Amino acid sequence: MLGGFVGSAVTLGVDPMILARTHIELHNIRKNVEQIKKLSDNVVGVGPFGVGMDAALNLLPNIGKINPGVAYSGLAGALLVVQGIRARAAMMVLVQMSAILIVDTLAPLFGKAGAVADAFFTGHKWAADLLLKHMEETIYFEGTRDEAMHTVEYRDLMGRIRAGKEHRRIVFLGGDSHKPRRGDVPSIPPQG
Repeated sequence: MLGGFVGSAVTLGVDPMILARTHIELHNIRKNVEQIKKLSDNVVGVGPFGVGMDAALNLLPNIGKINPGVAYSGLAGALLVVQGIRARAAMMVLVQMSAILIVDTLAPLFGKAGAVADAFFTGHKWAADLLLKHMEETIYFEGTRDEAMHTVEYRDLMGRIRAGKEHRRIVFLGGDSHKPRRGDVPSIPPQG
């Protein structure tokens, strides 16, 4: 399962060093996603409704030819997608997030009706929730597949998968144990 993502990351030109390698980094990714979600689509809550930064900034006049709401929305959307890449989200989830965020970002460019639609379309929240749910449905093992294979947790999980009781995705945060990682020091044979 991880092989598909690693291939996708390489295809996208993603530096493996930005990928999360520990559960602490995954926790921080979740916190960042929650913060972007709240700031973008619910910075001011009014009952069940909220107004976010992208909608509020759409009320400001353009700065030159730049709409501040569109600029903010695009930047916040890009940050969400980067967090998805760091969390090793499946390619389809990244594509779905990107599609939602593109619609949310470009909506204000279609006049006042687009700006009003953007205020009610909580694309950042939708994309963030999609990523957070995907992360919850993923089992992350620190280290490599080879290291995980020697743990009781991994053997129990594989037993549940084979029995059809578990359908979650598995990601190994340590990457491929057969490929040297940046920072690995090659062994130097003793001189003599």
